[in-house]
Amino acid sequence: MKRIASLIITAALFCTALFAKENLFSFSLGLSSGFPIYGEKSVLSNGSEIYKGNHVIIGGTGTVNLNLTKQISFYLGNDTLWDITWNNSEKSSKVHISFPLGIKIYPGLGGLNLGLAYTLGFRADNINTNTIKDYNEISPWGNGFKVQIEYNFAHDGKSQYYPSLGGYWNLMPRGNNSWDNLIVLYIAANF
Repeated sequence: MKRIASLIITAALFCTALFAKENLFSFSLGLSSGFPIYGEKSVLSNGSEIYKGNHVIIGGTGTVNLNLTKQISFYLGNDTLWDITWNNSEKSSKVHISFPLGIKIYPGLGGLNLGLAYTLGFRADNINTNTIKDYNEISPWGNGFKVQIEYNFAHDGKSQYYPSLGGYWNLMPRGNNSWDNLIVLYIAANF
Protein backbone atom coordinates (compact mmCIF):
# COMPACT_ATOMS: atom_id res chain seq x y z
CA MET A 1 0.00 0.00 0.00
CA LYS A 2 2.83 2.40 0.86
CA ARG A 3 4.47 1.53 -2.44
CA ILE A 4 1.34 2.42 -4.40
CA ALA A 5 0.89 5.72 -2.50
CA SER A 6 4.49 6.76 -3.13
CA LEU A 7 4.14 5.82 -6.81
CA ILE A 8 0.99 7.93 -7.15
CA ILE A 9 2.62 10.91 -5.41
CA THR A 10 5.73 10.63 -7.61
CA ALA A 11 3.59 10.41 -10.76
CA ALA A 12 1.49 13.41 -9.68
CA LEU A 13 4.59 15.52 -9.03
CA PHE A 14 6.07 14.47 -12.37
CA CYS A 15 2.87 15.36 -14.26
CA THR A 16 2.53 18.75 -12.57
CA ALA A 17 6.18 19.46 -13.36
CA LEU A 18 5.43 18.85 -17.05
CA PHE A 19 2.68 21.48 -17.06
CA ALA A 20 4.58 24.09 -15.01
CA LYS A 21 6.65 26.59 -16.98
CA GLU A 22 8.87 27.27 -13.97
CA ASN A 23 10.93 24.66 -12.16
CA LEU A 24 9.02 22.49 -9.73
CA PHE A 25 10.96 24.16 -6.90
CA SER A 26 12.16 27.78 -6.95
CA PHE A 27 13.60 30.12 -4.36
CA SER A 28 13.26 33.84 -3.65
CA LEU A 29 15.41 36.11 -1.46
CA GLY A 30 14.78 39.80 -0.99
CA LEU A 31 14.96 43.06 0.91
CA SER A 32 11.96 44.73 2.47
CA SER A 33 10.80 47.82 4.31
CA GLY A 34 7.47 48.78 5.68
CA PHE A 35 5.30 50.31 8.30
CA PRO A 36 4.40 48.45 11.50
CA ILE A 37 1.19 49.51 13.25
CA TYR A 38 1.44 48.33 16.84
CA GLY A 39 -1.56 47.24 18.87
CA GLU A 40 -2.43 49.36 21.88
CA LYS A 41 -1.29 46.71 24.39
CA SER A 42 1.20 45.08 22.04
CA VAL A 43 4.32 47.16 22.62
CA LEU A 44 5.88 48.98 25.58
CA SER A 45 7.54 51.59 23.34
CA ASN A 46 7.24 52.38 19.65
CA GLY A 47 10.25 54.71 19.66
CA SER A 48 8.22 57.91 19.24
CA GLU A 49 9.30 59.14 22.69
CA ILE A 50 12.96 59.30 21.63
CA TYR A 51 13.82 62.96 21.06
CA LYS A 52 15.40 63.67 17.65
CA GLY A 53 15.69 59.97 16.99
CA ASN A 54 16.86 58.32 13.81
CA HIS A 55 14.36 55.78 12.49
CA VAL A 56 15.02 52.86 10.13
CA ILE A 57 12.74 49.99 9.13
CA ILE A 58 14.49 47.28 7.12
CA GLY A 59 13.96 43.60 6.63
CA GLY A 60 14.41 40.52 4.57
CA THR A 61 12.23 37.88 3.01
CA GLY A 62 12.93 34.40 1.73
CA THR A 63 10.71 31.67 0.30
CA VAL A 64 10.85 28.17 -1.09
CA ASN A 65 8.18 27.76 -3.77
CA LEU A 66 6.51 24.57 -4.96
CA ASN A 67 5.22 25.41 -8.47
CA LEU A 68 2.60 22.74 -9.14
CA THR A 69 1.05 24.41 -12.19
CA LYS A 70 1.47 27.70 -14.03
CA GLN A 71 -1.42 29.16 -12.02
CA ILE A 72 -0.72 27.82 -8.51
CA SER A 73 2.35 27.93 -6.31
CA PHE A 74 2.66 26.91 -2.66
CA TYR A 75 5.36 28.48 -0.52
CA LEU A 76 7.10 28.31 2.84
CA GLY A 77 9.30 31.15 4.00
CA ASN A 78 10.63 33.61 6.52
CA ASP A 79 9.84 37.32 6.85
CA THR A 80 11.91 39.51 9.16
CA LEU A 81 11.29 43.21 9.76
CA TRP A 82 13.51 45.30 12.05
CA ASP A 83 12.08 48.58 13.39
CA ILE A 84 14.75 50.62 15.16
CA THR A 85 14.74 54.16 16.55
CA TRP A 86 17.79 55.64 18.28
CA ASN A 87 19.72 58.75 19.27
CA ASN A 88 23.02 59.13 21.16
CA SER A 89 21.79 57.61 24.44
CA GLU A 90 18.47 55.88 23.75
CA LYS A 91 17.25 53.07 21.51
CA SER A 92 14.07 51.20 20.71
CA SER A 93 14.48 48.05 18.62
CA LYS A 94 11.75 45.63 17.60
CA VAL A 95 12.41 42.63 15.38
CA HIS A 96 9.35 40.96 13.84
CA ILE A 97 9.98 37.36 12.77
CA SER A 98 7.36 35.24 11.02
CA PHE A 99 7.18 32.01 9.07
CA PRO A 100 4.46 32.04 6.38
CA LEU A 101 2.99 28.94 4.76
CA GLY A 102 0.72 29.82 1.89
CA ILE A 103 -0.46 29.78 -1.69
CA LYS A 104 0.03 32.15 -4.63
CA ILE A 105 -2.50 32.21 -7.43
CA TYR A 106 -1.66 33.63 -10.87
CA PRO A 107 -4.89 34.85 -12.55
CA GLY A 108 -3.33 34.95 -16.03
CA LEU A 109 -2.06 38.54 -16.05
CA GLY A 110 1.62 37.86 -16.66
CA GLY A 111 3.50 37.43 -13.39
CA LEU A 112 0.84 39.08 -11.22
CA ASN A 113 -0.15 36.86 -8.32
CA LEU A 114 -2.27 37.09 -5.20
CA GLY A 115 -1.25 35.24 -2.09
CA LEU A 116 -2.69 34.15 1.22
CA ALA A 117 -0.67 32.56 4.00
CA TYR A 118 -0.91 31.32 7.55
CA THR A 119 1.91 32.88 9.60
CA LEU A 120 3.50 31.82 12.84
CA GLY A 121 5.76 34.36 14.51
CA PHE A 122 6.90 36.55 17.37
CA ARG A 123 8.47 39.94 18.07
CA ALA A 124 11.67 40.58 20.06
CA ASP A 125 11.92 43.97 21.81
CA ASN A 126 15.14 45.57 23.01
CA ILE A 127 14.45 49.01 24.50
CA ASN A 128 16.60 51.36 26.56
CA THR A 129 15.25 54.91 26.95
CA ASN A 130 15.24 57.53 29.71
CA THR A 131 11.78 56.39 30.80
CA ILE A 132 12.23 52.63 30.13
CA LYS A 133 15.45 51.17 31.47
CA ASP A 134 16.85 48.08 29.72
CA TYR A 135 13.73 46.21 28.57
CA ASN A 136 14.36 42.92 26.70
CA GLU A 137 11.32 40.76 26.01
CA ILE A 138 9.96 38.38 23.41
CA SER A 139 6.25 38.52 22.65
CA PRO A 140 4.18 35.34 22.78
CA TRP A 141 4.15 33.35 19.54
CA GLY A 142 1.15 34.27 17.43
CA ASN A 143 -0.83 32.61 14.66
CA GLY A 144 -1.72 35.24 12.09
CA PHE A 145 -2.26 35.60 8.38
CA LYS A 146 -0.64 37.36 5.47
CA VAL A 147 -2.29 38.75 2.33
CA GLN A 148 0.03 39.71 -0.51
CA ILE A 149 0.14 40.99 -4.06
CA GLU A 150 3.25 40.42 -6.16
CA TYR A 151 4.50 40.72 -9.70
CA ASN A 152 7.00 37.96 -10.51
CA PHE A 153 8.87 38.94 -13.68
CA ALA A 154 10.39 35.44 -13.86
CA HIS A 155 6.97 33.77 -14.12
CA ASP A 156 6.40 34.63 -17.79
CA GLY A 157 9.88 35.97 -18.51
CA LYS A 158 12.67 34.47 -20.56
CA SER A 159 14.80 33.91 -17.47
CA GLN A 160 14.07 32.33 -14.10
CA TYR A 161 16.36 34.93 -12.49
CA TYR A 162 14.16 38.00 -13.07
CA PRO A 163 13.08 39.75 -9.83
CA SER A 164 9.74 40.02 -8.06
CA LEU A 165 8.16 43.18 -6.63
CA GLY A 166 5.44 42.93 -4.04
CA GLY A 167 3.74 44.02 -0.90
CA TYR A 168 1.86 42.37 1.92
CA TRP A 169 -0.20 42.97 5.02
CA ASN A 170 0.55 40.66 7.93
CA LEU A 171 -1.78 40.57 10.95
CA MET A 172 0.01 39.02 13.94
CA PRO A 173 -1.44 38.45 17.42
CA ARG A 174 1.00 39.50 20.17
CA GLY A 175 -0.86 38.42 23.31
CA ASN A 176 -2.98 40.57 25.68
CA ASN A 177 -5.74 40.71 23.04
CA SER A 178 -3.51 42.89 20.86
CA TRP A 179 -2.26 42.59 17.29
CA ASP A 180 0.50 44.09 15.17
CA ASN A 181 -0.28 45.05 11.58
CA LEU A 182 2.76 44.97 9.30
CA ILE A 183 2.45 46.68 5.92
CA VAL A 184 5.54 45.78 3.91
CA LEU A 185 6.96 46.34 0.39
CA TYR A 186 9.74 44.13 -0.97
CA ILE A 187 11.95 43.33 -3.93
CA ALA A 188 13.20 39.75 -4.30
CA ALA A 189 15.60 37.85 -6.54
CA ASN A 190 14.39 34.53 -7.94
CA PHE A 191 16.49 31.39 -8.34
